[in-house]
Amino acid sequence: MEEPNLIQILNDNPQPSNKIALQDNEQVIYYGQLFNEINKRAKKLTNVTVLGIAMNNSVEWVLWDLAALASNIICVPLPPFFTKAQIQHSINSAGITHIISAKGLEASLVTENKNIPPTTAKITYTSGTTNEPKGVCLSQSSMVRVSVSIVELLGNDFVGNHMCVLPLAVLLENVAGIYAGLIAGCHIYLKAMEQFGKNYCDLHEQLLLQKTSSIILVPEILRQLMMQVQHKGPLPDLRFVAIGGAKINPQVIKQARLLGLPVYEGYGLSECGSVVSLNSPLTQRLGSVGKLLAHVKASISDGEVIITNPGFLGYLGEHSPKVFATGDIGEFDEDGYLSITGRKKNILITAYGRNISPEWIESLLLSSADIAQAVVIGDSEVYLSALIVSVESSRSASIKSTIADINQQLPVYAQIKNIHFVEPFSLDNQQLTGTGRPRRNVIINHYKHLANSYC
Repeated sequence: MEEPNLIQILNDNPQPSNKIALQDNEQVIYYGQLFNEINKRAKKLTNVTVLGIAMNNSVEWVLWDLAALASNIICVPLPPFFTKAQIQHSINSAGITHIISAKGLEASLVTENKNIPPTTAKITYTSGTTNEPKGVCLSQSSMVRVSVSIVELLGNDFVGNHMCVLPLAVLLENVAGIYAGLIAGCHIYLKAMEQFGKNYCDLHEQLLLQKTSSIILVPEILRQLMMQVQHKGPLPDLRFVAIGGAKINPQVIKQARLLGLPVYEGYGLSECGSVVSLNSPLTQRLGSVGKLLAHVKASISDGEVIITNPGFLGYLGEHSPKVFATGDIGEFDEDGYLSITGRKKNILITAYGRNISPEWIESLLLSSADIAQAVVIGDSEVYLSALIVSVESSRSASIKSTIADINQQLPVYAQIKNIHFVEPFSLDNQQLTGTGRPRRNVIINHYKHLANSYC
């Protein structure tokens, strides 16, 4: 059986030649031009073995990525949110021979890595929860299977104007946004990240301007968009908002839908080519991350989600497992909907021996409009503490009252006894990953002096 090939799928299922495929502020590429533009760049990759992409979100980013796919050249997206040390680690470990940036195509002077699996099409680096993120080797076929499954699940609800809100170096946007979008026949808008404004303050304006029908967000950005909709009005063209990257409280999704935002939660892993499961307009269950995509096989073992034949070729320097233990705690209901309750490695064990998933409590805290960010700590402690980043207009008394109400919903061993108001977790202070998840080790180490103090 022939392995799925993105360029072949696009060629076998042509869109109208006068339909826009890709658009940014600099250029517009129609579906009728797409293959010619890909081939023009592919001809420039003759001496390239491993291509690093260090560009802002743009049509050029996509075309060079597709040119690498068409040429069977390994592509390594270099995330803009990585530190210089992480970027250099990625270049060295992947053996990137050439880098395409705003300066053009340049040799890196780095030696090619001879140990990369032979069918690797892309090396994507994990979101930076450690200083040296792992390189995940993916074949083209594994990424295409995910893309096709997404299109089959969503059908015509996905077709329309898709705007890339996340950096393209994030696999979720790269695969579910670009690859699936092109297969479905979407008109894809690419905006330089700064066009969304600091902390995405101009996101609403951009979505309204382009009559955007689908976007992919992480919970942190969704919360920003919800506040903008409250102040600036609805986004009537939005038909599908996919949420992934971190746990989100079902109440937040309810609130978003009341604001007219059609939010659907999903779950994904780089090791599985991005999306594993997804809620959709036709199949959805609030509080779950949806049903498994058609090609995915998974089970639960000792509370952990296990993926059979996950699709990745292994981490750099390691062999691919046939069975992948995700590290995520989850369960399936009787109808096949998957729920994720936390990360196995994040489990807190209190001084009383109680095992607690911090994501469970954090999702309750983040359902409050007064709380912008929250991290729960308390491993080996008698009581749990919460590091709280408040919304600017909120009062501490109001937040304390909210937490008191939340405590009433929790068993005694999981209640928050200490509250510490802290500065925002961000990429700049290295306390957030590129997908908006807290880097717990960094945060806990930074605030370790608060562990036994009361507030």
